[in-house]
Amino acid sequence: MNSPPIKPSTRRKRGVVAVIFRDAKLLIIRRSMTVTAPGKLCLPGGGIEIGESEEQALVREMEEELAIDVTPIGLCYRSVTSWGTNLAWWHANLDSGKSPVANPDEVAEVFWMSRDEIRHARDLLPSLPPFLEAWERGDIDLGCDWC
Repeated sequence: MNSPPIKPSTRRKRGVVAVIFRDAKLLIIRRSMTVTAPGKLCLPGGGIEIGESEEQALVREMEEELAIDVTPIGLCYRSVTSWGTNLAWWHANLDSGKSPVANPDEVAEVFWMSRDEIRHARDLLPSLPPFLEAWERGDIDLGCDWC
């Protein structure tokens, strides 16, 4: 008896990205050398687990990667990576007295970068420039100015 053909999974991976500001600078990480896209600069984030909301994933990932508690403010952007992961970009708040501490398994370095610093940075993860361009065009409203 023949078995029916096995269908490949069509469900894409899902991820969440944190958009966090302090003093007109954006929180940027350099990915560790042991994760996908090693050494690239990007916003912090990670995968959404089964049964987890985007907001729950955002809070969990910031705790795991940077030992910080964030408060999700709102979804601001969606994109798909070149490798097919659906990303949900969430504006989030971090208390001013808290500082990110990199989990070396996932994050090599942590930066607060201005718009010009990011524009001139090398090794950006390919998903970051389209987000910045959409924001500069006015397609994304984060309710704040960024110098």
